[in-house]
Amino acid sequence: MKHRLLLMLALLLSACSPAEQQHIRLLSGDWDSARITTELARLELEQAGFAVTVEQVAPGKIWSALAAGEADASLAAWLPDSSRHHAERFFDKLHDLGPNGPVLKLGLAVPASAALGRISELAGSDYGGHKVVGMMPGHGSLVLTEQALARYHLDEYQLLSGSGEAYRHLVNTAIEQQLPVVIAAWSPSRVMLHPQLKWLKDDQGHFAAGERAHTLVRRGLEDSAPRAMEVLGSIRLTEDELTALLRQVAAEPDLTLAVNRWRAEQTEAEPVQ
Repeated sequence: MKHRLLLMLALLLSACSPAEQQHIRLLSGDWDSARITTELARLELEQAGFAVTVEQVAPGKIWSALAAGEADASLAAWLPDSSRHHAERFFDKLHDLGPNGPVLKLGLAVPASAALGRISELAGSDYGGHKVVGMMPGHGSLVLTEQALARYHLDEYQLLSGSGEAYRHLVNTAIEQQLPVVIAAWSPSRVMLHPQLKWLKDDQGHFAAGERAHTLVRRGLEDSAPRAMEVLGSIRLTEDELTALLRQVAAEPDLTLAVNRWRAEQTEAEPVQ
């Protein structure tokens, strides 16, 4: 009888204990580095036994959705400067697992054939029709470019915003047709793999330094899916690794295939223990 009571008690306790979460919801942006790191996370989580869904959302939505518990994690948030206003509202409701990629270079880029060499030389010129090609509103590069343009007193320049696909299309069209264009750029990025582009020197140092993509997760995931937290926290790409992935994706339109090829290459390159 005593053993039967102990067994019943154990069954009741196990029934009351929450089962480990098996489904992970990831939020991504639609720019290449975000898509790549999110796909890498998806594949690693699935290998660890989780079911994973990925949703592409606007940068600001990442913060609010995670804070509200509407998703579990994102590898696409930039910190510390471009997301400062979101961090002030939501940071204490999230866990920051740290950077998942290298320090980003931010600035303005132009065709390599352009006579311009410095950002300050844009002042008083009409290069690019007083337009700067940028990413979607809220994206880190657009936020920081807008701030830098104001500090350079380039008030006549208008920032054009659009999706990641529109951004790449405008840049590629300008390069193919040899048009004068100013680009709100960051690196590593697929756009800045173009040898036909060059950076304008940030001669007054107005662009933020130290910006990196971070992995954010909702509060409570450490209890409901600790193994997922471990997998997400382990994703940390060097500049060379992210650049290699970007080249792989540029050559292979199937994102899953491209990232899996890179993963296979990393496995083959690992030394035998």
